[in-house]
Order: sequence, then structure tokens, then C-alpha cells
Amino acid sequence: MTFRIAEADANLEICWDKIGVPHIFAQSIPDAFRGMGYACASERLWQLHLSNLYATGTAASVMGEKHVPQDLMHKVFNVAATDLPDSPGDYIVDAYLQGVNAYVDSLDEVPPEFLKAGTQPRHYTRHDVASRYRFTGWFQHKTWLEKIYLGKLMAQHGVEYFRDHVLRFSNEDAQCVETLKDSLLNIDLSVARLLFPHETRLSGSNNWAINGELSASGFPMLATDPHQPHSIPNTFFYSHLSTPEWDAFGASFPGVPYFMMGHNRDVSWGLTTGFVDTYDVFVERKPPTKAKDYSIDVANQATRNFTISESAHGPILESLTNALGFSDTTGENKGESFTALDWAMRDQPTSAGILALMPLAKNSTQLGEALFEKDICPLVNNIICVDRHNDMQRYIATTVRRRSGSGKNHANEGVTGVVPLPGDDPRYDFDLSKAKELLVESNPANQYVLTANNDTMGDNGDYPIHNFPTHDARAKRIEELLRQQSTNFTAQDFTNMQLDLTDVRARELVPDIIASLQTQPDDERLQLAIQLLSQWNYETDIDSKAACVFYPLLEKRSHVRFIEAVLGKSPLTTTLSSIAPGLNRFDINNFMAQGSPWIVHKTRFDKIIAEDVLQIIDYLTDNYGNDWSWGKIHQIRFGHSLRKHEPWQHMQVGPDPIGGSATTLRMAQHTPPTGGRFEQEVYHGPAFRWVVDMADPLRFKFVIAGGNGGRPDGENISDHYDAWLKGEYFDMSLVREEIDIVRADQSES
Repeated sequence: MTFRIAEADANLEICWDKIGVPHIFAQSIPDAFRGMGYACASERLWQLHLSNLYATGTAASVMGEKHVPQDLMHKVFNVAATDLPDSPGDYIVDAYLQGVNAYVDSLDEVPPEFLKAGTQPRHYTRHDVASRYRFTGWFQHKTWLEKIYLGKLMAQHGVEYFRDHVLRFSNEDAQCVETLKDSLLNIDLSVARLLFPHETRLSGSNNWAINGELSASGFPMLATDPHQPHSIPNTFFYSHLSTPEWDAFGASFPGVPYFMMGHNRDVSWGLTTGFVDTYDVFVERKPPTKAKDYSIDVANQATRNFTISESAHGPILESLTNALGFSDTTGENKGESFTALDWAMRDQPTSAGILALMPLAKNSTQLGEALFEKDICPLVNNIICVDRHNDMQRYIATTVRRRSGSGKNHANEGVTGVVPLPGDDPRYDFDLSKAKELLVESNPANQYVLTANNDTMGDNGDYPIHNFPTHDARAKRIEELLRQQSTNFTAQDFTNMQLDLTDVRARELVPDIIASLQTQPDDERLQLAIQLLSQWNYETDIDSKAACVFYPLLEKRSHVRFIEAVLGKSPLTTTLSSIAPGLNRFDINNFMAQGSPWIVHKTRFDKIIAEDVLQIIDYLTDNYGNDWSWGKIHQIRFGHSLRKHEPWQHMQVGPDPIGGSATTLRMAQHTPPTGGRFEQEVYHGPAFRWVVDMADPLRFKFVIAGGNGGRPDGENISDHYDAWLKGEYFDMSLVREEIDIVRADQSES
């Protein structure tokens, strides 16, 4: 098969191996990226197109009215980039887009997804790439609803009830709640309808590296497995680029040319969602004096026009909800205060070429330099990089406000930003972070670096970065395993770690649950639960029975029932878990912290927990007798979003039993049970697993959750799935003579 990229410097070749990975062999780096763009578009053109519709605020123009709120938010907050400065990496972006657009030009018929949506492929531009980067930072972890929910809960019930349910909370934070109490109570919860998607769930990833002192090879090693919603096609596109002097392998979002995670011959890097807090909520007590007009094109309808008010801190959320018809805050006794949202990136222009130079880095320092342009980075990630010379660094790749509160130096001074701030207090007009402040680890004494969506800073740093992280169980388990073995790590050791099923969070919580159950009247069903939990080794394999009690209990949201039993039911509490999942510190020990007002209600909490456990035991015995296990109620299935229709009906896998949980290294996040059932469907986990030893970076361990293909007529849409599910890996080689090539596409000039 031949293809043509008019701008190519010379002929190049795209060789597809037996597991669907393209290996692009070219004479120059720009040509390698041209081949990458062509290969990606040939497999993932609709995925590429769809992500650009979201990022550029044009989804409604193809998919209709329901996407108008999302598009408006993306335009109002400048997610859809309006200013594109030049970048040293632009030549890579241009080359990549030339490959993508060459494939678009080669089409002799419209692909089926485009026909289904009633649209057509188009040429893609730097604006698409820059917007896609900004969309990544905007989308991954929206903290502003957590702040509104926490502020309203504290204003309504008192600070002390919820002080222990957030990672850090200062005296000045408490003063802000008191100052803004009436305004916080009046914030209309219709602002939650501005969230996209309308219900959010926390994501995750694992990433760690060691230097050569700890490895069997004497060279650094890195393991990464980023967690994404399971789907066909896979979230990432995987490719190998090669020139006579350079090789790079990595994972990229379709439509952008940088490798989020990858390695070349000299340096390896991995990424996790940083749970970086890039949002601040301000309560404005003076009417806004600025407004801007926005237009949203809607498929088969007239263009929608909006006028949105702004303060000095950002767009007014009530203006958005009013304009969209979600609320009416203009009547009598309304509009006395306004809620402004500041996104740190809104007024910061970013290029299309930022991040594109990462695969060209010769060492960890160069990799870090490629993350920022003029101190700005549009991401919200932890990035670990290590090079062949044992230089190991961790960056928080982001742009964040330098809030005044921090753990070590100002435990009770300054604001952390976890609750809304008074808009008329100039002390809260914070500057932006600097790149040098975000190199947060460099060659640590313990000779390893790890991240797993936890609070990686603790009491370090001059301002808070991770205000609403996930539980730190996976990070603790990585550190446990690294310390247990301590030296002579091999790639096999790292793959074993990625497949580990021990749940540290369960190990921490189960003793409190058992103690709570033991306060209740004797009941053989509770005794069974106590016995199972007491004997559990906290392994979440598919044969575990204790897991069938523990995880459904977490999903029962006992804490919400307890809050409502003590404080009363409200829209805040009923939507807390789905709309503000970052407010997640609701374990028994959080409620029963010293001095907590919840302590006097402990007997009520114990009763609620027992009631929930009884429901679980009754359900399991009624439906499975004594033959129940984690694998029977915890299964994975995923597929193409159009799998109910031809020609995508075959693009699905499962259901299959699967072990793990959201807090095990072999991560398997499941949907909450519905309709009185306790079966749980796994929807989120490692998009791929990858281990590289820099002693031989051209050979490594790798497997994808589904496959690298995306076309309905393709052969690689789910060919990795069985191996991934079993915990197996492919031995990847980037050496041409060792690649099992099944098809080679030659370019012609």
C-alpha cells in the first residue's frame, strides 16, 4: 500500500506489527511525525475529530442542543484557544498535522462515524492542537464544585462539622466561610449543571521510577499505567518513531503530537493525573460591570447567542445558568452576590507547539524544559522522568495560583483555596506559579520517585497544589513494595507490582468497620460479615468473599445517610457523591476525629453501617446462596460508544470477572450499584501497562487494555484485551529486524 504526504522531505515507511502498533521509519524527525499523524488518522480519525469538537467548543454544531452548555463553557473560559503564540515546537505540530490532513485528503468515502453524525472530516490546525492541550487541563479535575459544596455545607451547619473532611483547612479558610456565610447559603446549586459530564468520577494512574542503584541492570527503570475510562477505541494511540539517529515510543491523544508517556534512547517519562487545584471560586458582593458576547452554532438550528457577565476574577456562574435557562437569579432578593470562577489558565495564551519537543529530550532536564513556555503549562499532571545518566526528576506540570496557605509554614495562616473567597479582598488576588517551583523532586535520597494521584507534597511547598487528591492507598502500596525488595529490581518485578491486588485502604478501614459491627446486637449475618472481614488478607482476587462485603459497603454511601440523619436531608447531601467526588474523606476515622461534633452520634453511625451490611449479606445469599465471590459481582465490559448499531456491534469485549479495586495497583474502578443490586461493572482502569529498563530502552514490556485499532473493519480493536485481562505483557522491540511486521505502507513523493 502506498500513501502520499506532499510536504515530506523524503520517502518514509509505516510498518504495522502484529499487535497493531505502527513503526514509522523516516530520514528526518519532521517526516517521522508526518508518518505518526497519517497513521493515527488512518485508525482514529473520528476519535480525533470528536475530541477537537469538545475542545474547540463546537460539539453542538455536529451533535446538537445538549452540547450547548459545554461549548459555551469552553468558549467563556478560553478552553478553545483564542491566542496562539509561536513556539519552537511548532514545526513538529505542523509536520504531524500535514500527515493527518494527508490522510483526510486520501479518503474516497466518508467514514461511517462521520456519516452517522451527519458531518465530514476536515483539515486540522494548530488551533485544534492548542485547544486540545487546554481541554486536558480543564477537564481532568474540576475542583470548583467541591469548593462550593464545602462552603455551603459549612455555612449551613458550621465549620467544625466538616473541618476534618478536607485535606487541609486553615483558620483563614474558616474566616472566609464566616464572612461569606449568607452569600454561600444563597449560591444556587443549578451551577452544578454547568459541569460536563454532569456526573463526575475520580480517575487515577500509577507511575514510579528507580535509579540504577536499585535495579538489577544498573540502569534506571520506569513503570507507568495511566487509568482512563475503558473504551474502544483506546484513549491513547501508540506509535514508534524512528530515524537513523533517534527512536521514540509513546502514547498520545489522537490529534496531538506529543507523547504524554514515552521514552527514547536516552530518557523515559511517565504521567499521572495530579489532582492539581487550578480553580478558585470568588463571591463578588458588587454587581459585575463587564460582559462578553458568545455565539454557539447548533446542528439544524439557529445560532445561539449569549451575553455573559464577568468580574475581575472571571465569568459569573449565575450569568451562565441564567443564560442557559437553568436558573433565574434576577428576581426579588436575588442577585445580592455573584459567584465568579477563576481558572488559572483562562487568560494565559498557550501555543500548539508546547510539549511537542518532549520526545526529542536527551536528558531529564531537557524533558522538564519542554513542559513549560514562559512558565506556563496547560496540563494538570505529575510527570516523572529519568535518563540513562541516573538523573531522576518529578515535575508538577501545570499552572496554578500561588495561594497563601501551606502545610509546613502556615498551618493555620493564609487560605488554601478549598472554600470560596471574598472577591473584594485584594489579598486573594494570587500570582501564578513559576516553572522552577514545580520541579518538586530531584534525585531524592531514597533513589525512587512515585505518584498515584495522592497528595505528593504533604507539608512541603509554599502553597497548596493538591487540595482534593484521591486516597493515597496506591501510593502507599508502591512504596511498601519498593521498600520490601529495596534492590535488584527487574522488569518482571515491576510488572508484578502493576498487577498487585493488595488494598491498603481496605487494610486501614476494615478494623474500624469490624469494631462498628461488634457494637450491634448479635445477628448471624453480621457475624458472617465480621468473620469474613477479620480473616481477609486484603487481596482483591476474583475468589474473595470479603471483597463482596467491603466494596458494596463503600458504595452504599453510609456516610451520606449518616450526615442526613444528623443534619437533615438536602439537595447538597443527596448529590454530594456524584457532583463533588473530590470531597471523599468520609471514613469512620474522619468522622470520629478528636473533638469532632460527630462523635456524639457514633451509635447512629454504627447502626447505619450494620443496616447496610445486612442488606449486602441478604442480597448475596438470596442471589448466590453460599457461592458468591468478587469475580461474580465485579466484572468488566466495554466497547464502542456506537456498539448498538452496525457496523460497530462487534466492537465490544466482556463481561469477564476481574479483581482489583480503585485503590489497588491493579486498578479497577467500578460504577456504583443501582436498582437495589450489588453487581458492579468496572469502567475505568489502566489504559495500558508499560515497563522500561533504560539498560535497553529499545526493548520493553507493554500491553493495551483493548487494542490500538479504531476502525470497524480493523483487526486490532481488541487484540490486546485477553492478555491485558490475564496480566500478561508483550515483549516489544523497536529494533526493525526484530519487529513482526504484518503490513508496510510506503510513501511516495
